[in-house]
Amino acid sequence: MKKFEKMIVGKTIIATAEEVLEPQVEILFAILEQIEDKELINGFSLQIGWSVYYLYERESGDFILTTPDYSKNPFEDITEDLTLALWVQLEQSDFLRKIDVDGLSTKFSDKIILSKGVLELEEIFLQRNGEVEKGDSGWYIGSVEDDRTEELYALYAYQLLKIKPEIIQVLALPNDYMVVFEGKEIKAVLDENDVDVYKGDTE
Repeated sequence: MKKFEKMIVGKTIIATAEEVLEPQVEILFAILEQIEDKELINGFSLQIGWSVYYLYERESGDFILTTPDYSKNPFEDITEDLTLALWVQLEQSDFLRKIDVDGLSTKFSDKIILSKGVLELEEIFLQRNGEVEKGDSGWYIGSVEDDRTEELYALYAYQLLKIKPEIIQVLALPNDYMVVFEGKEIKAVLDENDVDVYKGDTE
């Protein structure tokens, strides 16, 4: 774990994360540099993709960046360790770059609809629908082989971090995209025209 410091408009901003995520920390600092001076105060919050970041002012006058704790209950728990939030950001941006697509954010608190028992299956698909209410990601997860959808339930996007983390990388794909998984491996990514745009891990 490493502490990164940046002086922004005369204020020392501190971010804590695994050292390998330094490029993502620098992106975060660069975004903060675009914010108006008067807004960078205790309690300031900023949503970037999946996560929300908060500024917390210490007695020393320094500002600590915090984020919801996705390893616990992100609706209640806050952490100074930005590793998980930045890891999700990195995974999703890398995946979009790999297939050369402009993304559409899924927030950690957005709901995902699933057919019951689907996450235990070997072959599943995810499909994103744009006609949804706020707080709904538009994502549906179903079985490739079994088309029964009578028993549906919802979970929050962050819950997939523990249940099936390999799905996290694709959640920033735009509407009308479909992803096919076989086990932990992505087999296809179909765009809005049903064209497979996935090249696999041949970077």
